[in-house]
Amino acid sequence: MIILCVCVILLPVCFTHPLAGWVSSPGHPGGYEPDIKMNWERCAPAGHTLTLSIVHLDLEDSHDCENDALEVFANGILISKLCGKKSTEQLQASVNPSLRSPSGGCLSLTFQTDYSNTEQHTGFRAFYTVQDIDECLDGDLQCSHFCHNYIGGYSCSCRPGYFLREDQHTCTVNCTEERFGEGVLTPPGSPGPYFENAQCTYTLSVEEGKQIILNFIGEFDVEDREGQCIDSLTIKTDSATFGPFCGKKAPSGFNTAARQVQVLFNTDQEGQNLGFSLTYRAKLMECPGTVTPDSVLSPQRTVYVVGDTVTVQCKTGYTFDAHLVKADVKHFESTCQTSGKWSPVYSCAPVDCGDPDLSKNDLLALTEERPLTTYTHNISLKCLTKFYQLSGHAHFTCNASGLWESHGESLFDEANSPICLPECGMNEEFFSFERVYGGERARLKQIPWQLLIKRPRRGGASLISDRWALTAAHVVDGHETKKLTFNGGMIDGQDNNAVIMETEKIIIHPDYEREVFGLARTSYDNDIALVKMSARVPLSFKIRPVCLPKKSAGPVMKGVMGTVSGYGGTGNKTKSQFLQYAHLEEYPKLSCFQSNLKVTDNMFCAGGDEADSCKGDSGGPLVLPMLGTGAPNKPYRLEGIVSWGPAQCGDEAFKGYYTKVQNYLDWIRETMEKN
Repeated sequence: MIILCVCVILLPVCFTHPLAGWVSSPGHPGGYEPDIKMNWERCAPAGHTLTLSIVHLDLEDSHDCENDALEVFANGILISKLCGKKSTEQLQASVNPSLRSPSGGCLSLTFQTDYSNTEQHTGFRAFYTVQDIDECLDGDLQCSHFCHNYIGGYSCSCRPGYFLREDQHTCTVNCTEERFGEGVLTPPGSPGPYFENAQCTYTLSVEEGKQIILNFIGEFDVEDREGQCIDSLTIKTDSATFGPFCGKKAPSGFNTAARQVQVLFNTDQEGQNLGFSLTYRAKLMECPGTVTPDSVLSPQRTVYVVGDTVTVQCKTGYTFDAHLVKADVKHFESTCQTSGKWSPVYSCAPVDCGDPDLSKNDLLALTEERPLTTYTHNISLKCLTKFYQLSGHAHFTCNASGLWESHGESLFDEANSPICLPECGMNEEFFSFERVYGGERARLKQIPWQLLIKRPRRGGASLISDRWALTAAHVVDGHETKKLTFNGGMIDGQDNNAVIMETEKIIIHPDYEREVFGLARTSYDNDIALVKMSARVPLSFKIRPVCLPKKSAGPVMKGVMGTVSGYGGTGNKTKSQFLQYAHLEEYPKLSCFQSNLKVTDNMFCAGGDEADSCKGDSGGPLVLPMLGTGAPNKPYRLEGIVSWGPAQCGDEAFKGYYTKVQNYLDWIRETMEKN
């Protein structure tokens, strides 16, 4: 900032007080009286200050000037309190320099004495003056270029080429300019260092149908510091912004794709950088090589100019926005306009497969909430509880046709839709040595597939899914049209917390010989029935299905022990309150109970030395492997259904017969699928 001093002697005409004068204590220099009080005040005009010089001071001295005192105030604030006697030299050195008002402020005096003095004192005398302030010497003053002081104020001015902003302090450059056609653009101050405090806006235009081409030539030098722009060059069109640019490296030239461009150049208030040279010229307008994202053009060219027409088609996996075009539109034509833009333009959106419909299987769920469902995105499925296993594909991808697929197969058609199937043949193993006559008492969760029917006749059944159970045909014969009740999830037949299941359908094997009043039965062949429950059974550790067996040749049990269970008779009792189980082995049919009833290949004989199935166990399960030896890779399978045997249970000579379940696998699956 350059300071220029101008002497002007005239004060504002509104200031009516004298420019200088004297003020003294009453009676000076003859001495002042006791018990007096004197007040005095003067103010300076704007841009001036009032100074006071005390040339004589002789007052009674006291601690903290509590007897006689002279107080000086600046704008009502105490700046000095005096008493005692001081020489002129002492006053000039220590007191007078501080007796000054702010600009346009006031000074006031209060002189007060007490009731007596031990000796005569002459008082005080002071001289006041009004002085102009030189604001240009103020270090906080911010004139960009020149500061001019005058009496009562100051002003700022600028060097040639600059103008003063509205704040009347800052000098800036008038560099708002419009240009048409071709030329070279340099910042103000070129070829030397560019001007500071510049906020330049250059608007470049060319005729319609053409675009502006920009190139930097020569030296490029725009102030930066540690990679951050201090001064900046920015180029804007109606659709894009380039920059800001700074530093020593010139940006590459580029087609603006616009017939009008704004070049913005901003600088701070310091620096000696040299700027830039930017050439601008006109070229026939070109349109970009893409009409809309995710589309392909036909014909394919490296450059498209005004008037060119192309056919636009969405890429594979994308489709036109249904809100803008008809659903069956596969392509549209677009023409390059004089503005450098294509018209018309329709957007291509990725095909959306949507959220998969899981309403048909409420046990199926997505592994991720709100997954992306558009083209190429993936989803994964899971079963809601650990008692089910996913059957079918678990991972799927949204294909270009809007279908979820896995390994090329559609997800939600009837052939490939994944389902949740109950996990079968699993239990919570317990080992007990508490013997019950003829067997052992089961623990809860140990035989979770065991069901009990209490009426119209006591019997057992095996849960084979979350809707179906298997039992002996003779247990439910004659009651197919009735609603029967099965109990599960318990080991106590009187448990009030048992899972109660009501039947929806009872399907007896069509070749089973029904009981006919008055006619003797000839066989228990095909003694098997399917029971469908009216609602899905709530699977848990207490109630879970058993697996169906696999077809095999030869003996069913193949020399190993199996386990039979039920609530039937034990010893002399006709029924058991608690679930019992026993381990059996398979015997040749000749070792089994012999009667007039026909024995077929749909039956096998099994029993034990100390235990056997008995009345009330009919329809219950015989499973392999033996209870306590199962594993995830060796689940329990329903090999037999308690069917018929001797009237006396546990007879070592006459074992019981069991329906061979593996002979009925096709009938079971077909019946369940149809019903």
